Amino acid sequence: MSLLYSVRKHAETDERGRVVALIFSIIDRYLFREAAAASFAVFLVLFVVLAANRSIDYLADAAGGEIPAEAVAVLMGLQVLRYLGVVVPAALFIGMVLAMGRLYRDSELPVLAACGVGPALITRGLAYLAVPVAVLVFVLSVYVAPWASYQADVYSEQAARDVDLGAFQAGQFVGGGDIGTLYAGDSAGEGELREVFVYVQDADREVIVRADRAVQDYRPETGDRYLVFGDGYRYDGKAGQRDWTVTRFERHGLLVDTREAVDVERDREGTATAELIGSDHLADIAEVHWRLSMPAMVIVLTVLAVPLAKAEPRDGRYGKLLSAVLVYVAYFQLLTTGHEWLEEGRTPAELGLLWVHVAALLAALAWTRYRFGGLWPVRRSGSLGN
Repeated sequence: MSLLYSVRKHAETDERGRVVALIFSIIDRYLFREAAAASFAVFLVLFVVLAANRSIDYLADAAGGEIPAEAVAVLMGLQVLRYLGVVVPAALFIGMVLAMGRLYRDSELPVLAACGVGPALITRGLAYLAVPVAVLVFVLSVYVAPWASYQADVYSEQAARDVDLGAFQAGQFVGGGDIGTLYAGDSAGEGELREVFVYVQDADREVIVRADRAVQDYRPETGDRYLVFGDGYRYDGKAGQRDWTVTRFERHGLLVDTREAVDVERDREGTATAELIGSDHLADIAEVHWRLSMPAMVIVLTVLAVPLAKAEPRDGRYGKLLSAVLVYVAYFQLLTTGHEWLEEGRTPAELGLLWVHVAALLAALAWTRYRFGGLWPVRRSGSLGN
């Protein structure tokens, strides 16, 4: 059942005074449903892009043997939680613009405007969606993001200590760290490598090991990691000299890494908001204002979406998409600049980033007045709004 049909049906059965209140209730629910559906679709797209972008780096680390393959999913999930506070406002804003753009294209909002439904009432309907989302973003930015940032650092350190030979890809040279250079021609599964070649720089001498197979022996109590070779040769010497020592072995262990467990220090992004609030450091104050800016941005973007989405019936369905992206980028960039100014002391700490939101809100109200002639349109004689 369409919105206008529902309004007409109730208008025929109820008293006129009650109809107006009922119309607005129906409009609120209709705008909520349309904006929520569009915003959720945009969120899914942005979520996939964010997850794919974050997973690329971790997959590269796993392929290079820096972290175990099973750690990729956990680290990716923590990083997604870290950035959801920025993604959700963007998804909501773009979704609102797309939803209302469709309503303008189908002439639904112009008809409602003729009945006295102005931008203030449209904003009210969108606010039923924006306010809960702002609360969600507040929780994500103030509590979840710092926790996820710190947990990602802790888990990365733990994963780097627990990495095993199963993370190495057979047929590829892997270099870096104390292990020097490692190559395995084949893998037998369960962490065992075949046709292994290892090069290690030991002080002013070089060590080369060639073996038929190798497994890792990790000792968590000390953090030592050994490569245990079977059936091979070890060559010790110095480049350019002839005093190389060749040793044949059936079993040989080589210490390739000593990584003791360390306490991961919290950086500013991983510090709890309650701890930052009591700080006098400008960078800490700027971080607090940045986190609080995300839910505030949700409310301001909702007001901005109303004049931005206004379109003519012949405009394309996605005609306002580029404009919405540009508006969001400009707003976010202004917040970023304000954050840098606050860190450098160019703006008062008491003012924080409030000036950015106030400026954006005033611009939204001025834009609304320009596009609609005011928040409450003049109702025509004989219309439903009288």
